[in-house]
Amino acid sequence: MNDGGNLIGTYLSSSRLRPAVTVALLSVSMLAGPFLFGTRVSHTIAVEIVNFRVAGHLVLAMALLAAVATLGVTWYLSIPTSATLALAGAMVGTVMAEGHMDWVQWAGVLKVGLGVVGSVVVGFAAAYVISVLLWRLMHRFPKVGFSGGGAQWLTVVLQGLAYGANDLEKAIGLMAVFLMLVGHHHYQVTWLAIVLPWLVWLSGFFLGGLRIARTVSGHVFRLNDMAAVSTQAGAAVTVGVAALLGLPVSSTQTTDGSLFGTGTALNPYQVHWATVGQFIRVWVLTLPLAVAAGAAAMGAARLILML
Repeated sequence: MNDGGNLIGTYLSSSRLRPAVTVALLSVSMLAGPFLFGTRVSHTIAVEIVNFRVAGHLVLAMALLAAVATLGVTWYLSIPTSATLALAGAMVGTVMAEGHMDWVQWAGVLKVGLGVVGSVVVGFAAAYVISVLLWRLMHRFPKVGFSGGGAQWLTVVLQGLAYGANDLEKAIGLMAVFLMLVGHHHYQVTWLAIVLPWLVWLSGFFLGGLRIARTVSGHVFRLNDMAAVSTQAGAAVTVGVAALLGLPVSSTQTTDGSLFGTGTALNPYQVHWATVGQFIRVWVLTLPLAVAAGAAAMGAARLILML
């Protein structure tokens, strides 16, 4: 619901791609992402933040419950946020409530923080540069014009591949941890750990993704085909490079950062900065909200077990 809506949001204003075609291209390329680019990000999110082999099933379950609750709040507000921050915060919160901060691997937490913040900044810069270059090309060759149709076919595939190699791998990694805890002797990403999260992603999108998509599409600034291509290309390049480096970043925040960059390059006066400020406030609140949700979920679980 959160990420799917954010990904398709920049395509809703396109005059070239129908939503059904966009969803189909995203879905297929997303499934191909982990197979083509590897699963480095899944290892980071599943192994390098909390030692779940020691922490066990209950901590994993409560961390996931808290992360979902955090994303549910932001979905209700129709504002996309970072599933990465929600997951990392919830993991730390549950371990904090359990009284075993030694289970937290702070190098992994720092890696997540740097990736999330860096992806917004790099996404903004990449989209800004691409927008300026396209604008100059249009003025240099006015008779050629710009039809974003062909370019958007490419960017939707690139975004799907990048998402599959990064954001989707957070769920893939946690699925692999679950399979390890219930039967496997070591952490291993199997085809089942890849396909099941992908199917759930599709279900979430169809259940509530359009609610987020409408916010992204029109509430920051009105996208034309050129602006959409700049935003999509900036986000895809940023997320793809992060995946190759094993950095878990947020495609949601990267796309939004790219959207801000495109709007600033084309006409900063048409950007709805109040909405941008609202996005940023929700991002800042996501981490402490997730930590609190994780601690509350773990505390409630322990209380129920005592009863």
